[in-house]
Amino acid sequence: MSQAMGEREPAMRQVDPTTTERGDRPAASGTARIVAQRLERLYATRKSEVKALGPLDLEVRDGEFLCVVGPSGCGKSTFLRLVGGLVRPTAGEIDVIHDDPARHLVSIVFQDHSIFPWQTVEQNVRTGLDIATNLTKVEKKTRVDELLDLMGLAAFARSYPASLSGGMRQRVSIARALAVDPEILLMDEPFGSLDAQLRTILQEELIQLWEQDRRTVIFVTHALDEAIFLGDRVVIMSARPGVLRSEVEVPFPRPRSHDLRGTSEFAELVQRTWDVLRDEVVAELEEARAVGRSADGARR
Repeated sequence: MSQAMGEREPAMRQVDPTTTERGDRPAASGTARIVAQRLERLYATRKSEVKALGPLDLEVRDGEFLCVVGPSGCGKSTFLRLVGGLVRPTAGEIDVIHDDPARHLVSIVFQDHSIFPWQTVEQNVRTGLDIATNLTKVEKKTRVDELLDLMGLAAFARSYPASLSGGMRQRVSIARALAVDPEILLMDEPFGSLDAQLRTILQEELIQLWEQDRRTVIFVTHALDEAIFLGDRVVIMSARPGVLRSEVEVPFPRPRSHDLRGTSEFAELVQRTWDVLRDEVVAELEEARAVGRSADGARR
């Protein structure tokens, strides 16, 4: 990994909490689960480098449902991939606390559901167990059957993805991510391609599912109402390169139901959050227009 802008070698570390000082950080369980410090990510193009993210300083609390919003291209998905270890930092550090080495650390759910069309629902959900665990066949089947029942997919265990609706395919993706029992669940706009009605239903199903185990979740979305309905906290990122612009502690008690969406308090919080985010969206749009004008002038 090359150094950037004179910074020391960047790192993504999995930390053993029994040997690491974590301090007295405010958190859902009193501890931090993910700590990003001066985190940056650059991508090389043919002519230059594009700074997608940072420098970003952010802590994610253990057991927290954190939602991340921001303009297109601000590095939301890049941050998720850095947490998941899919890409490495260009500069800075990200520490991911691994409480139980016997458990899988991270699972990721993508927007396009990313399930294998040649496998049945049951086979798709079992994929992670076959790769990442040493469970017996009986233990795998028990876990898969439990998840299929929990996600309302038991009747479709032997069906192939082509015969399922978009919402059902996304439930398969979520079940597959949960099958390995990760300490941290990363969700990159998992409902972004669904229609509004189905999206609302799956949001409610997800929050009910999360209430059962309170594992740490980072949920990337463009929808402010979704972020506020789901999250304990909403992080607002600036236009590219994404830095922490603001954050909102969501005050609504749990468990939450669909009735929350109809309250004036919910609408007011969505509006206040949009007031902050709007400036960043406008900045991103103006930058895109400036780049377009520059490219048009060069062609002439």
